[in-house]
Amino acid sequence: KRRVCTNDKAKIATTLYTLAKCLMDKGSWCEAERFLRECLTIWDKSSPMNEVNRATILHELGRCLLDKGDLVQAEHLLRQSLSAKRRVCTNDKAKIATSKCHSLCLVWL
Repeated sequence: KRRVCTNDKAKIATTLYTLAKCLMDKGSWCEAERFLRECLTIWDKSSPMNEVNRATILHELGRCLLDKGDLVQAEHLLRQSLSAKRRVCTNDKAKIATSKCHSLCLVWL
């Protein structure tokens, strides 16, 4: 996709995100983290990112780090995600609850 869609950064970022989710499902946290970080970088550089999309990527990146055992960085990212979702998703309680759930996982560890 990078060769075909060189000017469409959103498509590349979306594909990276989808690939990262597949890798997370397989338990390949290091690879998933790499793709999520690249996705976030592309979004941040290419255009002002939709806050919901950014919060979602931060959430998934936090999950990766949580499952890898990097609790300090995971907490930081999950708190950023939760804060963004509270600002933007005021009517979507499910998105806020999901972020809260993963943030609370850190309390138990």
